[in-house]
Amino acid sequence: MRDVFLAVDAGNTKTWAGLTTADGDLLGLARGGVGDIYAPAGPEAARSVVLGLVDEVLETADLRPSDVKHAAFRLAGVDWPADEQFWAAALQPLFKQLSIKNDGFALIRCGRLDGQGISVVLGTGAALAGRGPAKEWALSWWLQHPLGAAGLVSEALRAVYLAELGMGESTKLAAVLPPLVGASTPEEMLELTTARGNAFNFAAQAAHAPAVLALIDDDPVVAGLVDTQAERLTEYIGSLARTCGLVRPVTVVVGGGLVPEPEAPMFAALRRRCEGVELRHAQAPALVGALLDAIAEGGATPTEMVRARLTQKLS
Repeated sequence: MRDVFLAVDAGNTKTWAGLTTADGDLLGLARGGVGDIYAPAGPEAARSVVLGLVDEVLETADLRPSDVKHAAFRLAGVDWPADEQFWAAALQPLFKQLSIKNDGFALIRCGRLDGQGISVVLGTGAALAGRGPAKEWALSWWLQHPLGAAGLVSEALRAVYLAELGMGESTKLAAVLPPLVGASTPEEMLELTTARGNAFNFAAQAAHAPAVLALIDDDPVVAGLVDTQAERLTEYIGSLARTCGLVRPVTVVVGGGLVPEPEAPMFAALRRRCEGVELRHAQAPALVGALLDAIAEGGATPTEMVRARLTQKLS
């Protein structure tokens, strides 16, 4: 029997599980809901999602956990040692060899197969991680600015309210955003999104990012929001590079729903900002990088052919 490797990429919008051989033969794939233990549904709901997808993907291939050579879990919300311990209690009884890391690490091998470099995942939120000769580190809760799609919308809402108060520049967002949440005015939008019992969570915010980005060429406020997020991301990238001992040119791979293609406004803004780095757009979903992690950590050598095969099957 060929060695089999499993990976899970869990986020705040969706979670993927995949099963592959060392040569990139995809044996199973499953998709589910939120796998972040910090999400509103709580840790038990996230565990149920992850374990359910593991069962599903193994059943597809008619395999058991003991058949897996190595499993790589890249999970949103693995921020502190207690978070890793939570997942270890659930996963270690199932697998002989496994690793549990923040989902920020998932993309790194989509940039460099040796697993060195920095990943910037811009989905519902943001996840940044680096691996170098000195250290590997996920910034996690060190990210103190609103980032990713939800962060962009949060700042867009703030821009509307500041304009309404006469404290900020006039913006077309004031006409575009209220109807998206069922409001007629900025004041009504503020009430609907902040009142007790509101359902305007991170995922709901992130869903409106395309409407914000659609104004980038016609509204200086939106252009400024995108550039500000790119500036902050560039600073975090610099911190990761220094901490991990990475030297220029540092490979930085960027992916996620906020940057679906190289022409995406946020990626273009990062390209303008980042100096001394080799900025790459992830041509593969993060699950590909997680599967490559599983292969590498399991003692095999991921190759360009393997990455290409998995990218073709998962894109």
